[in-house]
Amino acid sequence: MKRMLRALGMFIAGWRVLGPIVTPRFKAPQTHPWRIPGRTVFVGDREFMVRQTGPTDGRHVVLVHGLGGASLAEWFKVGPALAERYRLTVVDHRSHGLSPKTTDRFEIQDVADDMAAVLAQVGVTEACVVGYSMGGTIAQALAHRHPHMVERLVLAAAFSRHPRSWRVARVAGIWVIRAWERVTGTGSAEVRALYLLGTRAVERRHARWLWEETHRRDIEAGAAASFALLRFDSATWIGTLSQPALVIIPLKDQLVPTRWQYDMAAALREPRVVELVGARHEAPFTHPQEMVDAITEFIEKD
Repeated sequence: MKRMLRALGMFIAGWRVLGPIVTPRFKAPQTHPWRIPGRTVFVGDREFMVRQTGPTDGRHVVLVHGLGGASLAEWFKVGPALAERYRLTVVDHRSHGLSPKTTDRFEIQDVADDMAAVLAQVGVTEACVVGYSMGGTIAQALAHRHPHMVERLVLAAAFSRHPRSWRVARVAGIWVIRAWERVTGTGSAEVRALYLLGTRAVERRHARWLWEETHRRDIEAGAAASFALLRFDSATWIGTLSQPALVIIPLKDQLVPTRWQYDMAAALREPRVVELVGARHEAPFTHPQEMVDAITEFIEKD
């Protein structure tokens, strides 16, 4: 056994040093699903990618993506429909998408401050903020720290805290994944892309684009963001948020237990709750119209 493990280690090390970088071949034709030109803005010395689309006189809607994702990669099915009537703003937050990577300590509250500064620079003073997954924690922090900027709050597949019993197991998992990725050079990005393609959440004609989007990541930055997500806890203040809130719950969520989502909703002040029957965590990919309908109805409600 020791010889086998030693041989395996030598093979992996040799491949990492001498082997080619293998990328999959994609069957033509390949297309980009949502072409929105973007620009970068600076917050201090940090640069962030921001994109805007939709009628310039429409009500502002901000879409906040989750862990390991990016604005286009997670909102390309929901965004176009919302952009038919609203002015959309999407931002790649620190160490994600086309925003540069950072080696500084990663905290959800800091990302919310980044978001507020970016929005101010592009002229968004008040908006309906839609946060998905980790984006839901960022949206909560934005509503708490910069309440004047959040007119309405939508939280999809989100939570207010990690129970301690789960936190220990997930910390261990992050360390294992980080170690595997450092040794092999593969891991989360490949799993994410292959899962979304394998479940047909993303069509095969977008495979090349999806592969490129998921591989815009850094191992250390990804681990830092994951640890920040585990540290996030809004339980002591989420009930003080005054903004009208909508909670969208995928009933088969495999990453954020539905109990956490219902607990978050119960802590908010009279939120509207929409349940997505049959939806898993990747609801923006598989149930975009249901999400668009829920968000639109919520925004238009007096």
